[in-house]
Amino acid sequence: MSPHRLGIAALLLALAAIPAQAQRADNPHGPNVGACSTCHRADGWKPAAISPSFRHAERTFPLEGAHARTACGSCHTSLVFSKAATNCASCHSDVHKGEFGTTCDRCHTARSFVDPSRMARAHELTLFPLRGAHVAVPCESCHTPTAAGQAQYRGRPTTCIGCHLTTFRATKAPDHQGAGFSQDCASCHDVSSWLTAKYDHSVTRFPLAGAHRAVSCAGCHGDGVFKGKPMLCNACHAADYAASKNPPHAASGFPTDCAACHTVQAWKGATFDHSATQFPLTGAHLTTLCTSCHGDNVFKGKPTACQSCHQKDFAASLRPPHSQLGFTSACAACHTTVAWQGAPYDHSVTRFPLTGAHKTATCNDCHSAGVYRGRPSACASCHQADYDKSVNPPHAAQGFPVACEACHGTTSWKGAVFNHDATLFPLTGMHKTLVCLSCHTDGVYKGRSTACVSCHQKDYNASLRPPHSQLGLSTACAACHTTSAWLGGSFDHSVTQFPLTGAHKTVACSGCHGDGVYKGKSTVCVSCHLKDYNASLRPPHSALGFSTACASCHGTVAWAGGSFDHSTTAFPLTGAHRAAMCNDCHADGVYKGKSTACYSCHQSNYAATKNPPHNTTSFPTASCASCHSTTAWSPATFNHATTRFPLTGAHVTTPCAGCHGDGVYSGKTMVCVGCHQANYDATTNPNHKTVAFPTTCASCHTTTTWLGATFNHDASFFPIYSGKHKGRWSQCSDCHTVPTNYSLFLCTNCHLKPDMDNAHKGRSGYKYDSPTCYSCHPRGTTP
Repeated sequence: MSPHRLGIAALLLALAAIPAQAQRADNPHGPNVGACSTCHRADGWKPAAISPSFRHAERTFPLEGAHARTACGSCHTSLVFSKAATNCASCHSDVHKGEFGTTCDRCHTARSFVDPSRMARAHELTLFPLRGAHVAVPCESCHTPTAAGQAQYRGRPTTCIGCHLTTFRATKAPDHQGAGFSQDCASCHDVSSWLTAKYDHSVTRFPLAGAHRAVSCAGCHGDGVFKGKPMLCNACHAADYAASKNPPHAASGFPTDCAACHTVQAWKGATFDHSATQFPLTGAHLTTLCTSCHGDNVFKGKPTACQSCHQKDFAASLRPPHSQLGFTSACAACHTTVAWQGAPYDHSVTRFPLTGAHKTATCNDCHSAGVYRGRPSACASCHQADYDKSVNPPHAAQGFPVACEACHGTTSWKGAVFNHDATLFPLTGMHKTLVCLSCHTDGVYKGRSTACVSCHQKDYNASLRPPHSQLGLSTACAACHTTSAWLGGSFDHSVTQFPLTGAHKTVACSGCHGDGVYKGKSTVCVSCHLKDYNASLRPPHSALGFSTACASCHGTVAWAGGSFDHSTTAFPLTGAHRAAMCNDCHADGVYKGKSTACYSCHQSNYAATKNPPHNTTSFPTASCASCHSTTAWSPATFNHATTRFPLTGAHVTTPCAGCHGDGVYSGKTMVCVGCHQANYDATTNPNHKTVAFPTTCASCHTTTTWLGATFNHDASFFPIYSGKHKGRWSQCSDCHTVPTNYSLFLCTNCHLKPDMDNAHKGRSGYKYDSPTCYSCHPRGTTP
């Protein structure tokens, strides 16, 4: 029978138990439950069946999850439907015994009483959020019931060992309890799985590195020893040590300090540090197998001499035959550890050190006859054939010495350089690049003439500018020509009556000697520059009758830009006048008798000046220099010291308009207040205008600055800058409290009545007011 039918049956039984009443009974299910036909049919009161039209969700408790499958009588124990409770605890016994309250839906849902996801989220609010494998663990695994059957929830331990103590004790690989392991499980285990624990060996005295990282714990701790385990390699690797045959460690008495050769990466491929022995490995020895030298299994006391290993190589060497020639067995004298072949013999220890091309020659090139000792070192002993066949020049025919090194170097036989400097004719300039045959075409080397003309007679005869032969110029070519080039000969004009300077140095000879005249040529400027003199218009030299002594104005640097020496006139040039063009002053063409008065040139400047207005103020026109200088028209400096008001202090830097802004220069008042009335009126500490201070500003102020005025209070009234009142005040208002009347003062602002009464006990005429204080203490001292 279905749960719904069971519920209907229960309801019918309950109805049958109700005693019949004479009068009409009320609905047994309580008020407002709807029509009876929702559950009962007209053909029979029993059995009752709930109509599909009934909606529990429209009542106070929607049915969801497992509630939808629960029999009605499980919750409706009374026929009055409204008496059915809606809180969880009314139907579900609290296994938590009130530890978590009655809000069951924090952990449970209507879908299932046991909902791990909801419980896991609820666990986030506790001191032990669920992580990893803990999420899938049944609640009762950690919340085990007490002896009374009540599950424990509050006060449960949050440490791993609180739940896993049994696992800790039961673990034998390794034996946690026996080895005295820490009970801080999280130091090795994580919440994902108890197995696959990782122990941090770096916190021990033996951090794991290399191949040790991949070794299982049992690989080293198979004996169950974890504490006090020896850290020496040999403690674990004694078997490897004993089994090693290449080389045989035990037989050779190798030390058991494995780390000297082996690394933690792998036992094989050990590298012995030969540098710690008396025979450090270098060159090809670095790649040689141990057995190549230690094939006899001798490791200690092995001789380090090369010959001990290389005797066969020594005996087999034929080029040169080491043994036959009695070469030293100190192999390192020629050979290196890089390779036996290609040994470089140090020829520098012999009487014939190798240089140049000799360094690259093979031994056999010179020692083909097998002679090594007593070999002659003279060049000709090897190079006689080269000497004999040389034809440029013919060494043998000319009887050249066989001291080859005099001309040849060891770099190459060809390209010999004869040291002409050792002769009577050292080579310079172009001579250095000439081949020998250019001068020695006749085959003459000894007794050759060193005179230039002996080679350059044709050049002398062919020269037309100037015609050397026709003019009878000296055949001492070096007087004009150099060895750099025949053309471009430079004649030393300084030996003539007309040394060349300036632009004359760059003028071609034909520029002056175009007429072919060289001797007796005139040296006066105008003999060449008459056309320049006549063509000059600024100024017109010829029209003005200027002197033809060109050098008085012009230099040899250039004709244009002639400089006239004005210092020889009545108007020497100074300042900006030096840079002015002649036409700036002599635009009218007047040079002689020109006025020297400033105004004659600067009338327009005078008329245009507005600050101050020279014209309207009638400044004198005859004394421009009293204010202006020749450096520049502006700025002018007026010498105020020549007036009745010499400038001092801040007046020195004040612009003219600061005082003469009204355009008045002559008869300007000299009293301070004439300019400083606004400063006088604006001063409030003290208020000059209100108090009616005198306008004789200089009695307190100086020309340095308006601020910082000093009033001679001590001499005129009362000592405040000396005596007992010095430094006891900061402002005038400390004593003069009425800013409109400085004749009033108060002593009582500072000198309080109790102090004064006590100080004046027994003094006749004492009265505590300021006038009385001043009458007795006019100088601030005790009478």
